[in-house]
Order: sequence, then C-alpha cells, then structure tokens
Amino acid sequence: MVNPLNFENMRYLITGAASGIGRATAIYLSQFGAQLLLVDMNQNQLEETYNQCNPRDTMVCVDLTETEQLKAKILSDVENNGKLNGFVHCAGLPYIAPLKAISEEMALKIFRINTYAGLELAKLFTNKKIYAGDHGSIVFISSVYGLVGSAANVGYAATKGAIQSVTKALAIELASKKIRVNCIAPGFLKTEMGDQINHNFDTDYDKHIESLHPLGWGSPYDIAAGITFLFSDMSKWITGTIISIDGGFTAQ
Repeated sequence: MVNPLNFENMRYLITGAASGIGRATAIYLSQFGAQLLLVDMNQNQLEETYNQCNPRDTMVCVDLTETEQLKAKILSDVENNGKLNGFVHCAGLPYIAPLKAISEEMALKIFRINTYAGLELAKLFTNKKIYAGDHGSIVFISSVYGLVGSAANVGYAATKGAIQSVTKALAIELASKKIRVNCIAPGFLKTEMGDQINHNFDTDYDKHIESLHPLGWGSPYDIAAGITFLFSDMSKWITGTIISIDGGFTAQ
C-alpha cells in the first residue's frame, strides 16, 4: 500500500511561515518530505523557520497585500524551483475592538490580509504556470470566531466568516481542475498571535479561555497536522469543508 503521507516530489506554499501555525506547518511537512515555498514579510523570523526545514526549500519575503510584487516573486520562484501542488494561507492579523471602535481603515487592512490575500493566492495558484496539475489542495485558516459569536470581535470575525464562504465557493469552482479547497477553524492556541490578543488580560482570563476548551489549550502543531491531512491523499474526497480543530470549543 502506498504511504498517503509521502510528500516526496510534492511542493506547497505556506504563508505566515515566520511564526505560529505557518512555522509549525513548515516544520511538520518537511518531516514528511514535502518541498516548500515559505512566504512571510518578516525576514528574520522567516529565516529561522527556513533553517528548521529542508535545504531544498525556498523562501520569499513579501507583503501579501502587495499583489503585483507577490505575483512576480512567486512566479520567479516557481520558474526556478518547480510548480506547486497546493498552498495554505496561515498569515493573519487579530482585531479586537467593540463595534463603536471599529474603523474603516483598520477593518479593510485586516480583511486584505486575512481574506483577500487568500483570493489572490488562489488566482495565482490556478495559473498553469504555477499549478503542477494534480493533487491540488488549498487550505484556508479561519477561526472558531468564524463559527460562533464573541463580543468585541466583529472586525476579525467578519474576515474569518468570509474565508469560510470563499472555501465553499472555490471548492465548486475549482473541482473541474482537480483542486480541493478546505478550511480549518482553530480554537485558541499558544502562539504569538494568541499572546498578542491576551497580553492585556490577567491569569484568571487565561484560565477562563483554557476552560472553554474541554481538551485544554491547543498547539500550532495540532493545526499543522490537520493541514497535512488536507494536503494528503487521505482527504482526496474532501472539499468545501470547514474543519474545527478546537479542543471541543464549538462542541459546547
């Protein structure tokens, strides 16, 4: 029987690869032999991730909202290092603010990176110059807050709910190209973004958040395992799904 987790000769792009879920996914996939294109705008941290992966992997330092620059750099990398079988859009920004404090400028900034950048990546990936032509798999990262409500979270939740709708629409549109499109909605994780969100709260709040997850806090590697599954042939009949990996958060 062929090993469904053998990623030899498979190549994937990972955004947000400098930290958190993106870094964990890069390290995880490297262990299964995948070739990677690591993308982030933080050069120093991106290099730290790269140094934990395989020497044949490549990296591109770019702002995902700079569409033309993003396109040019990815095309150049693919021409030199090989086409892609899929990508995961891990890059994202938090936005904690009550409704009365929401600003158009900030809301659009969060939407551009959390949601629209994923659409641009999908457009790029489906280009015949970039897509390897088989085993196509796109994974978007949403959040439990794309599924359930939370006060002072409307700006962030809007972007994460939108990416779930994008997932379902693209799953239908891209099926004829043999490209599967799925989405993971993580619960709270011990990541730099999580720390950024929680740094203004005390230990009681930290314990409260943990209590909302029957299985406790999650790790970026819990999400990386889900992404690896969705890239693999074990999920070859799965598309258009939103998978909650949240320690039981949304089961309550």
